[in-house]
Amino acid sequence: MPDASRPALRRSPFRVAAEALPATPRGDGSITRLLDILDLFSVECPVVRVDDVQARLGYTKSTAYRYVKALCDAGLLAPAATGAYSLGPRIVELDRLMRLADPLLQAGEAVLPALAAAVPNSMVLICSLYRDKVLCVHKEGPEAIATEGGAIRILRARGLPLPLFQGAASLVILAHLPQHRTRSLFLARQAEIAAAGLGDDWPGVRSRLAAIRRDGHVTTVGRFNRHLAALSVPIIARDGERVVGSLTRIMAAPEFLALSHDALLAQLRNGAVATAAKLS
Repeated sequence: MPDASRPALRRSPFRVAAEALPATPRGDGSITRLLDILDLFSVECPVVRVDDVQARLGYTKSTAYRYVKALCDAGLLAPAATGAYSLGPRIVELDRLMRLADPLLQAGEAVLPALAAAVPNSMVLICSLYRDKVLCVHKEGPEAIATEGGAIRILRARGLPLPLFQGAASLVILAHLPQHRTRSLFLARQAEIAAAGLGDDWPGVRSRLAAIRRDGHVTTVGRFNRHLAALSVPIIARDGERVVGSLTRIMAAPEFLALSHDALLAQLRNGAVATAAKLS
């Protein structure tokens, strides 16, 4: 018999959505296909029609409607117009929960302000790996970096995906992933990896990533903008085996070249250790 003195637990939106689907011999196959609909949304495509679900995911019309209805019932989607849907209010609720309770974000809010203040005219950010994306979790510092008489706006908002195979923040995470993971990425996305200059074959890519691990950091100057430089170190869990993200400083290239590289690196490494300590 339920304990009347205890409040009932709210059902997860994912359970609500899952219960709306028929059981299949493939176990969670229907849930995976349902959640694939969320991947259709982007800044360029904030509203998705049922016809889009059919065309881009290959679902039948009845299946597309059933999955969309299940996501609406869970609050993950909301009607935007006839036959069109946007992300739902439950997404906003989950984002607030993450901002209040995400360990990496909380660690970043504690560690990053002092790091950013230590070097004026620079931005410091924490990034983490999500599936095959690197996402900005938190940033501190100015919205724009002053350089050579102008100002360059840095587009590194929370939740913004970064290229997986380019840039200091991404490469330092990539290099510290388990080899079986990087090997799988190479087999699936060899052309992208070669285009990023990481190597044309697996031995070459493996050697490049091993060199980054030995160095313990990645430096780029002029990679995305010729006026900017970035220095990034991994955030390693206290067990010493798992990379949980990266800590990166972005600044004007002339100032970066004029300052002590060792001092900048020591600051970031201390910040990464402090972040990892707060995570545990």
